[in-house]
Amino acid sequence: MKKYTWYLVLFLTFLLLIYVKDLVFVAILSQADFLETTVVLESDYNELKNDYDGLLSKNNLWDPTSTEFITSKVLVHDPLAFMDEITILKGSEQGLNVGDVIVNQDGYVGRITSTKENSSQVELLMNKNTQISVKVGSSYGILKSENNILQVVDITSKEAMTEGMIVYTSNYTDIPGDIVIGTVSEVASNALEQTLTVTPSVDFNSLDYVFVRHKVVYD
Repeated sequence: MKKYTWYLVLFLTFLLLIYVKDLVFVAILSQADFLETTVVLESDYNELKNDYDGLLSKNNLWDPTSTEFITSKVLVHDPLAFMDEITILKGSEQGLNVGDVIVNQDGYVGRITSTKENSSQVELLMNKNTQISVKVGSSYGILKSENNILQVVDITSKEAMTEGMIVYTSNYTDIPGDIVIGTVSEVASNALEQTLTVTPSVDFNSLDYVFVRHKVVYD
């Protein structure tokens, strides 16, 4: 009888070990799932926080109560046309129009060339179609882009230009004036004219959020 009792105890102990093993295994899996979920959530949180902090830092450079600017996230930055165009996540439903100007905290980014209900296509400053009236010092000229190089030509005065001068949009077109374009990095001159090479103030490799500024409408 004692022999059978001993076998019974061993059998019950064996069943208990199997049960405990399963509980431990489930606990380990649950902990792994929990840790994996925590890592994913923390990653998502950090990404959203970085976007939010970036947006705040940009907005701090403008009056957040102003209705002059509409903030938008960059939706698409086409790698095949990286310096030519972007798509932003605002469109006609948010009051955007063809010709509206896109800027960021550093200066001029580009102009809207087409809109849909909730997105817009933006032609960047470096696009070959760029032709903007600009101001340098007390002089005016036309800024063009060729092979991703910005140059100011047709300068209207004999004012001596120097490296380091700031180039701004003029107020002679439907683009609002005094938006920073960039800095003069090279001056080429002869008896007839001066040509300025300009380094843009905007880093087009890191466009996350931009601001839409409506074009000037003349009565």
